[in-house]
Amino acid sequence: MNFENIFTNHNNKSISKWHHYFDIYDRHLNHLIGKEFTLLEIGVSKGGSLQCWKKYFGNKVKIVGIDIDINTYYCEPQINVHIGNQSDIQFLKLLLNKIDQPTVIIDDGSHKQSDIISTFDYLFPKLLNLGIYLIEDCHTSYWPRFEGGLHSHLNFVEIMSRNVHDVNHKWYNLPRIPKLKNLKSICFYDSIIVCEKEEPKTRLMIDNEQGNIIIKEKV
Repeated sequence: MNFENIFTNHNNKSISKWHHYFDIYDRHLNHLIGKEFTLLEIGVSKGGSLQCWKKYFGNKVKIVGIDIDINTYYCEPQINVHIGNQSDIQFLKLLLNKIDQPTVIIDDGSHKQSDIISTFDYLFPKLLNLGIYLIEDCHTSYWPRFEGGLHSHLNFVEIMSRNVHDVNHKWYNLPRIPKLKNLKSICFYDSIIVCEKEEPKTRLMIDNEQGNIIIKEKV
């Protein structure tokens, strides 16, 4: 079952999502269905998204929610909500000491640029290898009331567009140190940015010379 079906048939805690997000979720996350892993979502609101993630991924996923509003607190099997500020690094550090290392992190929190940046800078390195980090509602990068603006130095979309070079850092000979180590990919969508993490591995060049397969290692 895809995420849209889960969302449409959900009849418990309320949830609001942009419709075009559904295909993005399926594209990047459906390989985790039925797997055992931890998902951390920042921004609980009324709690419906946490319940939908549980239905989507199955009974092996552990779901951890973060929200600054004490009224969002609740727990049920597979789901636990923790109250705290996403920009409070000490809070995040203590939380990560209590839970399993996350494979998926979803930032649907304050949408303030400074919060998004500080949270990402701290949490992306904490992802498991092959983990996925989604930042939602990135259209706020262009809205001044969220510290954004097309030419704002805090515009998160602009910052991440510069970091795209970190995907290819092995291939340039420049005095530039990658900011995002182990960055496998960055995908930009309408209002969503998705980052995948992968530890360095040997690159292989495969030649087919008239039916003879030759494998060469690339550093």
